[in-house]
Amino acid sequence: MKNNILILFKHIIVYFFVLFVIVSIIFFVINSLIEPQIKKNIAVYSQINSSPWIRYGEFLNNLFSFRGGKIYSKELAATNLSIITLYFMQFKWTILFTVIIFIFSLIIGNLLGIWSAYKFNKAPDFVVNIIVSALATIPLIVLAILALGTSIFLGYPSQFINNGSLTFTSIITPIIITAFGTISLFHARSRKITKETLSSNYYLFGISLGNSKTKLFKQNIIKNLIIAELQVILPFYILLFSTSLIIERIFSIPGQSIFISYVFTKAELNCIMFYFSFNFFALLIARFINEIILNYLNPAQAIEKRIRWIKRKRLDYEWTR
Repeated sequence: MKNNILILFKHIIVYFFVLFVIVSIIFFVINSLIEPQIKKNIAVYSQINSSPWIRYGEFLNNLFSFRGGKIYSKELAATNLSIITLYFMQFKWTILFTVIIFIFSLIIGNLLGIWSAYKFNKAPDFVVNIIVSALATIPLIVLAILALGTSIFLGYPSQFINNGSLTFTSIITPIIITAFGTISLFHARSRKITKETLSSNYYLFGISLGNSKTKLFKQNIIKNLIIAELQVILPFYILLFSTSLIIERIFSIPGQSIFISYVFTKAELNCIMFYFSFNFFALLIARFINEIILNYLNPAQAIEKRIRWIKRKRLDYEWTR
C-alpha cells in the first residue's frame, strides 16, 4: 500500500515537472515568434515589458497563482472579462463538437471493427475495409468544400447557427465529415484486437470447455478492447482536437480556433500561454487518470512497468559501482 502511494506521488511530481518544462519551452518559442507582432501592436507594446526574462517571471507568477494574467488589447479589455472566462466561452463549443465526434466514432468504429474481425477475410470484411479506408483517405478540406457546395442543393445549414434546435442541426455535417478519420482509427484498432483474441489459445480453450461465444465475447473480447482503446484514446483525441480547429474555421463554429487566431493576431502573450498551459495541464491530468484505470483493468501492465523500473535501477547501480 505504501509503495503504491509512493509510486503515485512520484508520478504526480514527474507530471508537474514535465508540465513546467513544456510550458517554459513553449513560452520562449511563442515569445520569439510573436515579438514582431508585439512591436506592431501599440496597445501591447506600450504595456508589456521588453525583457523576455521579466515576461517569463510574470508568466510563472500567473501560472503558480492560477491567474490568466493581463489583457493588453483595448477590444478584449473593454469586455471586462478575464482571460479564463474568455477562454472557456470558446472552449465549450470545441469540447461539445469534439466529444460528440469522438463518442460517435468510438461506437461506429468499434462496431465495424468487431464485425470485420468476425468476418475476417470474407466479403463483408473486404467491403467495410474499402469503404472506411476510402472515406478516411479523402483530405478533410476536400470533404468540407464538398459539404459546403452540396448544402445549397440539399438544404442543410452550411454554417454554425447558435439558435436552439438549429445549433445541433448546423453541426451534424461537420461532425460526420470530421468523424471519418477517427472511425477509421477505431475500426483498425478494434478489428486487430478482436481478431487476435478470436485466434488466441485461451479463447479457443474457452470454446472447448463449452463456454458460449456470447459469454466469451463479454469476458474476453470486450475487456481486451477496453484496455486496447484506453491505451490510444488520448493520442486519438489529440489528433481529432487538432483537426477540429480547421473545421471550426470552415463552418464558423465559435470554438478555440477563433480564440487562438485572435490572440496570435493581437500578440496577447498571456492569452496564448494560458491556452497552451491549460491544454497541457488537462492532457497530463487525463493521462494520469487513464494510467490509473489501465493499471486497475490490467494489473499485469503495472507489474511489468515495476519490473522494468527495478531492472533499470539495478543497471544504474551496477554502472555506478
